[in-house]
Amino acid sequence: MLALPLVGWAILSAARYPVILAGPVVLPPILPQDTMLYAVLRRLHTVLAYGLFGVVLAHLGAALLHALIRRDEVVASMAPRRSRRREPTGGG
Repeated sequence: MLALPLVGWAILSAARYPVILAGPVVLPPILPQDTMLYAVLRRLHTVLAYGLFGVVLAHLGAALLHALIRRDEVVASMAPRRSRRREPTGGG
């Protein structure tokens, strides 16, 4: 997940486009301007993007498998636990 934005920044650097974050904040180029490097990095960025999308789909599929098919407690074990309110004890 960290490689994808770094490769994107490198693509823009190789194409000599400025990377503007917000207002006056501009990131410096991390690579020299180079057309061949730009082409290679674009291909790499595409492969990484498809890979990340595949990982997200696989994770979603596994979660649905556990929740709907296997019906085990995997999804419930990952959910945040709500604190139970304690019932007042009646004795004095």
